[in-house]
Amino acid sequence: MVISMIVLTGGKTGGHIMPLIALAKEYQSVFYIGANNSLEERLCKEHGIQFQGMNLKKKSIKSILLATIKLKLPEAKAIIATGGYVSFPVLLYGILHHIPIYLLEENVIMGKTNHFFSLFSKKVFLTYKLPKMKKKYEKVGLPILPNQGVKYSYTHLNIDILIIGGSLGSKPLCDLAYILSQKYKICLVAGRYHEEYQNIPNCIVYEYVSDLIYLMKASRLIISRAGASTTYEIFSLNKPCIIVPSMKTSKNHQYLNALYFEKEGCCKLVKENEAKELILQTADQIIMDSQTILNMRINQQRIVQKNSAKKIMECIRRDIE
Repeated sequence: MVISMIVLTGGKTGGHIMPLIALAKEYQSVFYIGANNSLEERLCKEHGIQFQGMNLKKKSIKSILLATIKLKLPEAKAIIATGGYVSFPVLLYGILHHIPIYLLEENVIMGKTNHFFSLFSKKVFLTYKLPKMKKKYEKVGLPILPNQGVKYSYTHLNIDILIIGGSLGSKPLCDLAYILSQKYKICLVAGRYHEEYQNIPNCIVYEYVSDLIYLMKASRLIISRAGASTTYEIFSLNKPCIIVPSMKTSKNHQYLNALYFEKEGCCKLVKENEAKELILQTADQIIMDSQTILNMRINQQRIVQKNSAKKIMECIRRDIE
């Protein structure tokens, strides 16, 4: 059987990139298109995925059109996108050259790029059910990388609370480490802020860890932003968590994600402007209440779907091969 080439596109944040990396592990003939000198380029190199870069230094219509004109994808049989500015030129190219488009929406509200291109897409794969469902929408969960054996065990660190600031780091979440370290053993993944927070007592600080899932497993409680990939990984591990959403995201999607997760009983939501005041009390309430932890785990199991990457790739493979 001839294996058809599939193009993956989406970038800037881990939430847009990691689900595509997971899809690439399910299909042997893919290549990724993103911005030059970007997070998606670095992650593709780490995972051995063929990458093609675009010059998208300026976020403008002119930049998008120039990138679209310069693209050449003669062997592409389908395009899978997670949205965002980076995917716009590739999706536009797909429309102009009659290449089938498939979208993956990670959040509880559809992003601007996905919303626009959903009009032209063959199918939209959803992580969570949207308020208004259409025939072409299918809820399949979010593709995440499978566990590939223990790379490093963090259990000996006796971590009470793990704080994760997302792929770019989060200063407001880093600030919570000072408060919580007065009572608990903290591990902080600080990203670009790691040097600034190195000397917090009772706290282990990392800039970045490649095996974050094992750090999550070794922690009693996780505090995180409401990014799609990270929260889905937390829920797949059935870990009690506190979500502190960023209030500066497109269409306020992180806050809407967090509201949905709390309504479903999967986490506790703490607003960023109230976090310093409420974080210690909220952590105490969860850690000291076994029933709250059990309820979170049950609800997380309910909303997480297994084998999402396999379901998506099987659907596309049926269409193009």
